[in-house]
Formats: sequence, C-alpha cells, structure tokens
Amino acid sequence: MPTADAHIHLFAGGFAGPLGPAPEGCDELAHYERLRHHYGIERALVIGYEGEPRYRSNNDHLLALARYRPWVVPLAYLTVSRPPTVEHIRSLCRRGAAGFSLYLPRETDARALCSWPAATLGELNAQRALLSLNAPPAALAEIATPLAALERCPTLISHLGLPGRFARPPSLRLARSRLAPLTSVSRMAHVAVKLSGLYGCCEPAHDFPHASAQPLVDVVLDTFGPARLLWGSDFLPALDFVSFAQLADTRPLAGCSSSEADAVMGGNLLRLLESRPSG
Repeated sequence: MPTADAHIHLFAGGFAGPLGPAPEGCDELAHYERLRHHYGIERALVIGYEGEPRYRSNNDHLLALARYRPWVVPLAYLTVSRPPTVEHIRSLCRRGAAGFSLYLPRETDARALCSWPAATLGELNAQRALLSLNAPPAALAEIATPLAALERCPTLISHLGLPGRFARPPSLRLARSRLAPLTSVSRMAHVAVKLSGLYGCCEPAHDFPHASAQPLVDVVLDTFGPARLLWGSDFLPALDFVSFAQLADTRPLAGCSSSEADAVMGGNLLRLLESRPSG
C-alpha cells in the first residue's frame, strides 16, 4: 500500500514543543527519513511555519530540502496579517513551493484573510497553489468567502478543523455541533480534511487509541467522504505525546473498506499531487 503524509514539519534548528527543544545533535530530517522508509511513505507535505522568531527562516530551509529530495512537497508559510504580493507568491513558486500554509488561530487572523486583495487570491488560483489551513471552528466560520474564491486551490484543513479537546468521546450531536463550521464548507469541492492531530482532540493528549476523537472522525467521514480525507502524521510535534506507530494506526478508519482506508493513508494525496502541473 503506497503511503503519503499530508502534514509534517521540519525545522533547521529543531522543533521546540511542550517538552522543550530536541536534544543537541538530534537530526529531524534523518529521523523522518528512517520512518519514511519503514512505513513506505512516498511523498510528504512539509508544512512551513514561521509564526515564531526561532522559525523565521523555515521557508528557506524547506525549499532547500526539496531541491534534492523529490519526496518533499514544500508548502511555504504566509503571514495572513500581511497579504502577500503577487510577486512574492510567484517568487516562492519559482523557488519550488508547491503551495502555502496559512495559520488562523484567532478570529482576527480569519478577518485578515478576508481582507486579502483580489489580485492575491487570483494569483493563488493562477498557480493552482496547494493550501494547508490551520484554523479552529471560530476562524473557519469567518472565511467562507475567501475559501470559495480560491476554487482552483486544493485546500486541506488540518487536524480535523481543530475542534478542541475531549476527556471522553462526545456524542454525535456534540461532535456535529463542534464541527459545524468545518462541515459547512464540504459543499466546496476543492476543500478536503486532514486526518491528523487526533492527539489534540483528546484529554490527555497521550490517550490512545484516541477514543475521544472517533466521533469527530466519523462526522468528517460522513460529511466529506473518504475520498476527501488525507492522513497526516504531524511529525515532529506529535511525538511529544504518541509514537509514530500510533500516529500511523488505522483504527480510526475501521468503518471504511480496505480500499477507502488505503486512499486516506496515501492514495488521495498521491493522486492529488499527480494531477498537479509539473512546471
């Protein structure tokens, strides 16, 4: 079964999560390469993040990695509070960016995205840029207009739409309510969801097999269907809480057929990447 990872991070100076920075000498790239070979991961969307000073050169790092590693599909970070110019978008694409990552942790970030000029949205469409969107429900509820305008940009919403943490499995009614801003955009054919960050839906985060996340997964599967769900490991942040074997566990897809599960775990992303322009 070909596997592809729709959400990983790689930082030149290492990731610093709740447990602090990685030990000196820890090589994130070599670590993921080992995992990639073991799990048969053919391609990975590497999500750019420059939202903190220590990560400010992450775009340069990812674009450099991609030059010599065909499996790296770099999505460059864009700051939503400063609309990128057309030339900035073109420059990043010329340097090898396959698309862009947008982080909207607050409603103010969502409103900032809503104010992006038509020329910026038009250039993203012209590039058929692949977009990765980190946005909780309150932000998702604000961005229907720009999201609809980006109809030529395959848009992947990370971590089940960041619905929050649950100490026990929510009822389907509560899961649907929490995910309403996410499911409301399912009518947009270019929008899909990442099966990633399940640990972020659970309290405690190290809970496994993530029973509290299962009703949320079920709602997303029911609304978007398995053809619009893409597995992502969230390497390296997730490893502060769970193992990679747990991240790659397919129990959340127990209700799917084997072919549907294979599609979620890699086939959907590989087909998406194969359908994109090569130049």
